[in-house]
Amino acid sequence: MYAYLSEINSILAEANDRDANDHLINVAYKSPVGKITGYSYMLEDEFTDDTLDTIGLRFNGSTDLDDIKVVYTAEFATQEAESGASDADADYIFLEGGLVIQGITAKLGYEVLGSDNGMYGFGTPLATGHKFNGWADLFLNTPDEGLEDLMFTVSAKVGGGKLMAVYHDFSADESSTAVDDLGSEIDLLYARKLCENYNAGIKYAAYSAGDVGAGKVDTDKLWIWTSVSF
Repeated sequence: MYAYLSEINSILAEANDRDANDHLINVAYKSPVGKITGYSYMLEDEFTDDTLDTIGLRFNGSTDLDDIKVVYTAEFATQEAESGASDADADYIFLEGGLVIQGITAKLGYEVLGSDNGMYGFGTPLATGHKFNGWADLFLNTPDEGLEDLMFTVSAKVGGGKLMAVYHDFSADESSTAVDDLGSEIDLLYARKLCENYNAGIKYAAYSAGDVGAGKVDTDKLWIWTSVSF
Protein backbone atom coordinates (compact mmCIF):
# COMPACT_ATOMS: atom_id res chain seq x y z
CA MET A 1 0.00 0.00 0.00
CA TYR A 2 1.19 3.49 -0.86
CA ALA A 3 -0.61 6.68 0.11
CA TYR A 4 0.18 10.34 -0.40
CA LEU A 5 -1.39 12.87 1.98
CA SER A 6 -1.60 16.55 0.99
CA GLU A 7 -3.61 17.69 4.02
CA ILE A 8 -4.20 16.51 7.59
CA ASN A 9 -7.69 17.26 8.92
CA SER A 10 -7.50 17.18 12.71
CA ILE A 11 -10.28 15.90 14.98
CA LEU A 12 -9.67 19.13 16.97
CA ALA A 13 -11.34 21.36 14.33
CA GLU A 14 -10.03 23.37 11.40
CA ALA A 15 -7.60 25.48 13.44
CA ASN A 16 -5.46 22.36 13.85
CA ASP A 17 -5.53 21.26 10.20
CA ARG A 18 -2.26 21.41 8.29
CA ASP A 19 -1.00 21.14 4.74
CA ALA A 20 1.20 18.10 4.36
CA ASN A 21 3.64 16.34 2.09
CA ASP A 22 3.34 12.83 3.56
CA HIS A 23 4.32 9.50 2.02
CA LEU A 24 3.02 6.29 3.64
CA ILE A 25 4.27 2.84 2.59
CA ASN A 26 3.02 -0.42 4.09
CA VAL A 27 4.00 -3.88 2.83
CA ALA A 28 2.58 -7.07 4.39
CA TYR A 29 3.21 -10.79 3.91
CA LYS A 30 1.18 -13.62 5.43
CA SER A 31 3.25 -16.60 6.53
CA PRO A 32 1.95 -19.85 8.06
CA VAL A 33 2.81 -18.59 11.57
CA GLY A 34 1.82 -14.95 11.28
CA LYS A 35 1.72 -11.69 9.36
CA ILE A 36 4.91 -9.71 8.73
CA THR A 37 4.46 -6.00 8.02
CA GLY A 38 7.08 -3.45 7.06
CA TYR A 39 6.26 0.24 6.96
CA SER A 40 7.76 3.63 6.24
CA TYR A 41 5.90 6.83 7.15
CA MET A 42 7.58 10.03 5.92
CA LEU A 43 5.70 13.09 7.23
CA GLU A 44 6.41 16.72 6.36
CA ASP A 45 4.57 19.89 7.39
CA GLU A 46 4.32 22.10 4.30
CA PHE A 47 4.20 25.32 6.38
CA THR A 48 7.09 24.71 8.79
CA ASP A 49 9.07 22.11 6.79
CA ASP A 50 9.25 20.00 9.99
CA THR A 51 9.70 16.30 9.19
CA LEU A 52 8.95 13.10 11.07
CA ASP A 53 10.25 9.88 9.48
CA THR A 54 9.41 6.46 10.92
CA ILE A 55 10.50 3.02 9.69
CA GLY A 56 9.29 -0.16 11.38
CA LEU A 57 8.64 -3.89 11.25
CA ARG A 58 5.75 -5.77 12.89
CA PHE A 59 4.99 -9.47 13.32
CA ASN A 60 1.72 -10.83 14.70
CA GLY A 61 -0.11 -14.13 14.56
CA SER A 62 -1.66 -17.00 16.46
CA THR A 63 -1.21 -20.74 16.98
CA ASP A 64 -3.79 -23.31 18.04
CA LEU A 65 -2.79 -25.81 20.73
CA ASP A 66 -5.73 -28.19 21.23
CA ASP A 67 -8.41 -26.03 22.94
CA ILE A 68 -6.06 -23.10 23.54
CA LYS A 69 -5.11 -20.39 21.08
CA VAL A 70 -1.80 -18.59 21.60
CA VAL A 71 -1.60 -15.04 20.20
CA TYR A 72 1.57 -12.98 19.84
CA THR A 73 2.84 -9.67 18.49
CA ALA A 74 6.30 -8.11 18.22
CA GLU A 75 7.08 -4.71 16.71
CA PHE A 76 10.04 -2.37 16.43
CA ALA A 77 10.33 1.06 14.81
CA THR A 78 12.85 3.88 14.72
CA GLN A 79 12.01 7.54 14.22
CA GLU A 80 13.83 10.74 13.28
CA ALA A 81 12.28 14.15 13.91
CA GLU A 82 13.59 17.45 12.51
CA SER A 83 12.22 20.84 13.53
CA GLY A 84 14.13 23.93 12.49
CA ALA A 85 17.76 23.49 13.53
CA SER A 86 17.00 20.71 16.03
CA ASP A 87 16.66 17.00 15.43
CA ALA A 88 15.88 13.98 17.61
CA ASP A 89 15.80 10.19 17.38
CA ALA A 90 13.64 7.72 19.27
CA ASP A 91 12.69 4.03 19.06
CA TYR A 92 9.45 2.14 19.53
CA ILE A 93 9.00 -1.39 20.93
CA PHE A 94 5.84 -3.42 21.38
CA LEU A 95 5.65 -6.99 22.69
CA GLU A 96 2.44 -8.85 23.48
CA GLY A 97 1.47 -12.45 24.20
CA GLY A 98 -1.81 -13.98 25.19
CA LEU A 99 -4.09 -16.98 25.46
CA VAL A 100 -7.65 -17.58 24.30
CA ILE A 101 -9.37 -20.25 26.41
CA GLN A 102 -13.08 -21.05 26.16
CA GLY A 103 -13.93 -17.60 24.84
CA ILE A 104 -11.81 -15.72 27.39
CA THR A 105 -8.82 -13.76 26.07
CA ALA A 106 -5.99 -12.71 28.38
CA LYS A 107 -3.01 -10.69 27.11
CA LEU A 108 0.13 -9.26 28.65
CA GLY A 109 1.75 -6.43 26.73
CA TYR A 110 4.75 -4.13 27.00
CA GLU A 111 5.03 -0.96 24.91
CA VAL A 112 7.85 1.59 24.83
CA LEU A 113 7.55 4.94 23.09
CA GLY A 114 11.20 5.88 23.46
CA SER A 115 12.87 9.15 24.39
CA ASP A 116 15.90 11.04 23.14
CA ASN A 117 17.71 11.88 26.41
CA GLY A 118 14.50 13.16 28.00
CA MET A 119 14.10 15.90 25.39
CA TYR A 120 11.77 14.22 22.87
CA GLY A 121 9.24 11.39 22.97
CA PHE A 122 8.39 9.06 20.05
CA GLY A 123 5.54 10.76 18.13
CA THR A 124 2.39 9.28 16.57
CA PRO A 125 0.64 12.32 15.05
CA LEU A 126 -1.67 10.29 12.76
CA ALA A 127 -2.69 7.70 15.37
CA THR A 128 -6.06 7.15 17.01
CA GLY A 129 -4.50 7.92 20.38
CA HIS A 130 -7.55 7.09 22.50
CA LYS A 131 -7.31 3.41 21.58
CA PHE A 132 -3.87 2.71 23.04
CA ASN A 133 -2.32 4.21 26.20
CA GLY A 134 -5.41 4.44 28.39
CA TRP A 135 -8.92 5.69 27.64
CA ALA A 136 -8.53 8.62 30.06
CA ASP A 137 -6.48 10.24 27.25
CA LEU A 138 -3.61 11.41 29.45
CA PHE A 139 -1.01 10.27 26.91
CA LEU A 140 -2.37 11.38 23.54
CA ASN A 141 1.03 13.10 23.17
CA THR A 142 4.12 11.20 24.28
CA PRO A 143 5.98 12.93 27.14
CA ASP A 144 9.52 14.14 26.42
CA GLU A 145 10.71 11.46 28.86
CA GLY A 146 9.08 8.80 26.68
CA LEU A 147 6.50 6.29 27.88
CA GLU A 148 6.70 2.68 29.05
CA ASP A 149 3.31 0.97 29.30
CA LEU A 150 3.02 -2.44 30.94
CA MET A 151 -0.56 -3.60 30.30
CA PHE A 152 -2.78 -6.57 31.12
CA THR A 153 -6.04 -7.14 29.21
CA VAL A 154 -8.89 -9.59 29.81
CA SER A 155 -11.93 -9.80 27.54
CA ALA A 156 -14.84 -12.19 27.09
CA LYS A 157 -18.38 -12.43 25.74
CA VAL A 158 -20.85 -11.98 28.59
CA GLY A 159 -24.64 -11.69 28.36
CA GLY A 160 -24.58 -11.41 24.60
CA GLY A 161 -22.04 -8.56 24.66
CA LYS A 162 -18.32 -7.83 25.02
CA LEU A 163 -16.78 -7.29 28.46
CA MET A 164 -13.22 -5.94 28.68
CA ALA A 165 -10.90 -4.87 31.48
CA VAL A 166 -7.44 -3.30 30.98
CA TYR A 167 -4.78 -2.36 33.53
CA HIS A 168 -1.92 0.01 32.59
CA ASP A 169 1.24 0.71 34.58
CA PHE A 170 2.99 3.78 33.14
CA SER A 171 6.58 4.91 33.64
CA ALA A 172 9.14 7.11 31.88
CA ASP A 173 11.52 5.63 29.33
CA GLU A 174 14.21 8.20 30.27
CA SER A 175 13.70 8.82 34.00
CA SER A 176 14.78 12.00 35.75
CA THR A 177 14.80 13.11 39.39
CA ALA A 178 11.37 14.70 38.84
CA VAL A 179 9.71 12.19 36.50
CA ASP A 180 9.81 8.40 36.71
CA ASP A 181 6.40 7.07 37.79
CA LEU A 182 3.76 8.20 35.27
CA GLY A 183 0.83 6.61 37.10
CA SER A 184 -1.54 3.74 36.41
CA GLU A 185 -4.98 3.27 34.92
CA ILE A 186 -7.91 0.83 34.96
CA ASP A 187 -10.23 0.73 31.94
CA LEU A 188 -13.57 -1.11 31.83
CA LEU A 189 -15.94 -1.66 28.90
CA TYR A 190 -19.20 -3.45 28.25
CA ALA A 191 -20.98 -3.20 24.89
CA ARG A 192 -23.66 -5.27 23.22
CA LYS A 193 -26.17 -5.42 20.43
CA LEU A 194 -29.71 -4.80 21.72
CA CYS A 195 -31.48 -5.93 18.56
CA GLU A 196 -30.81 -5.97 14.84
CA ASN A 197 -30.27 -2.22 14.45
CA TYR A 198 -29.40 -0.97 17.95
CA ASN A 199 -26.21 -1.07 20.02
CA ALA A 200 -25.39 0.24 23.48
CA GLY A 201 -22.35 0.40 25.72
CA ILE A 202 -20.72 1.79 28.82
CA LYS A 203 -17.03 2.58 29.31
CA TYR A 204 -15.09 3.83 32.34
CA ALA A 205 -11.50 4.97 32.82
CA ALA A 206 -9.81 5.65 36.18
CA TYR A 207 -6.29 7.15 36.05
CA SER A 208 -4.15 7.51 39.17
CA ALA A 209 -1.33 10.04 38.86
CA GLY A 210 2.31 9.25 39.61
CA ASP A 211 5.10 11.74 40.20
CA VAL A 212 4.01 15.36 40.67
CA GLY A 213 6.68 16.47 38.20
CA ALA A 214 4.88 14.65 35.38
CA GLY A 215 2.07 17.22 35.52
CA LYS A 216 -0.74 14.64 35.55
CA VAL A 217 -3.72 14.53 37.94
CA ASP A 218 -6.12 11.77 39.00
CA THR A 219 -8.75 11.52 36.26
CA ASP A 220 -12.04 9.62 35.88
CA LYS A 221 -14.07 9.43 32.67
CA LEU A 222 -17.38 7.72 31.94
CA TRP A 223 -19.11 7.13 28.59
CA ILE A 224 -22.63 5.77 28.03
CA TRP A 225 -23.90 5.48 24.47
CA THR A 226 -26.44 4.02 22.13
CA SER A 227 -26.34 3.82 18.35
CA VAL A 228 -28.64 2.82 15.51
CA SER A 229 -27.75 1.56 12.04
CA PHE A 230 -30.08 1.50 9.06
